[in-house]
Amino acid sequence: MSSDRLKQIPGSEKAPYVGALLRLAHQVARSRLLQALAERGLADVTEAHLGLFQYPPADGMRPTDLAKRLGASKQAVNHLVGQLEKLGYLQRRREPGNGRATIHFTERGWLVLESNIATMRQLEADWQRQLGKRRFADLKAALQELTGFT
Repeated sequence: MSSDRLKQIPGSEKAPYVGALLRLAHQVARSRLLQALAERGLADVTEAHLGLFQYPPADGMRPTDLAKRLGASKQAVNHLVGQLEKLGYLQRRREPGNGRATIHFTERGWLVLESNIATMRQLEADWQRQLGKRRFADLKAALQELTGFT
């Protein structure tokens, strides 16, 4: 879309809107996660895999439940789980009694989650320094309220 055409759309002068700003902030966070993983020797975890290592952890979840949480197809999630199994981050186990598969982190998988938590703590500290304690606390509280996560 050319910038001339964009200027013809009512409201475009107020862009970027909150959705784009949230997406851009999310991209900053994901980039930091991947950089930290690479620095820790876990560079084979790709952006496509990050959803399996987000909060709350997928450890103990059924692939179908994880697919719902991620908004992805069961086939896509099973493909990613298979990749991460081959790389040594996850394993599927059959649950006694019902035989359903659940996902479990290996020690290497827990290292990814530990790295992600440390990285997000550092990102929050960086943003708090940039915005100031009060503004950052207000931002985080507002996001928690908007997402229903209080």
